[in-house]
Amino acid sequence: KADAQAELEKQFEKEAEFRAIKAKFFGLIFSDGLINVRVLESVAEIITEGKAMHHCVGSYHSKEDSLILSACIDGKRIETIEVSISQLKVIQSRGICNKNTKYHNQIMDLVNQNISLIEERLAA
Repeated sequence: KADAQAELEKQFEKEAEFRAIKAKFFGLIFSDGLINVRVLESVAEIITEGKAMHHCVGSYHSKEDSLILSACIDGKRIETIEVSISQLKVIQSRGICNKNTKYHNQIMDLVNQNISLIEERLAA
């Protein structure tokens, strides 16, 4: 347990580096009226997302080319989305335990329709 806590603290030390790379995307939110998708804005948010969704996204904060988003309905996490910043495309979108949800195609369409918002932030 002490090792796990030490590892967690080590991850939080990467917050400044994470913010330097990803801050331009903070505040980015889009919706289709049902599903809300937002950029995760801290190492802690990404780790929490991974724990809540029971998948490995918790370690993705160190992936420089990945932007991590969370799709929610009424505040409940549905899927986590990884977007390649350099390719401006969805790498993966997964629900709890890496499963696709019944909203998977709708989430993919929503993110793809709004990829230009990521591109605008990238160019700014």
